[in-house]
Amino acid sequence: MPDETTNTSSGVFDKLAGKAKQTVGKLAGNDTLVREGELQQAKSAAAEKAARLEAEAQHAERESELAAEQQANQIEQQRVQAELDEKARQDDLEREERLATTEVAQEAARREAAIERQEQAEEQALDRKEVDVVVEHVDGVHEADELEQEAHRAEATAEALEAAQRRLEATTNEGR
Repeated sequence: MPDETTNTSSGVFDKLAGKAKQTVGKLAGNDTLVREGELQQAKSAAAEKAARLEAEAQHAERESELAAEQQANQIEQQRVQAELDEKARQDDLEREERLATTEVAQEAARREAAIERQEQAEEQALDRKEVDVVVEHVDGVHEADELEQEAHRAEATAEALEAAQRRLEATTNEGR
């Protein structure tokens, strides 16, 4: 890359020199000098244009490199963001899975507790029924004992009445 300051100074000098040759050639009537001055000015203008175009090309190249670098940075940012989004999505899925697992475990525990309460209630009901049956049996046995005792008393009373009747009949038969 040529030094722009040197090119600019050289271009201005060539332009002035070309203008001077052209002017001197016109004043002196020297067409060759006029043409040489015009050519030197054209050369200077072409050199200036080439330097300007070179500078524009370099500027465009720097802008292109900068744009490419910015695009690469954007792509990297997008990649990193995509990784972060994927990590967040994975974390969400894991959290949802843990929550679902916890909910399933809690539901299972609730059902198990409900089943256990039901079994206990059924067992208590059976125990109450057993107690009721035992109480009924005891009441039945007690009632049977009372009835048996009453039957014995009735028998004893019947026997006593029978014996009294026989005595009365015997006494009545003796007195006749």
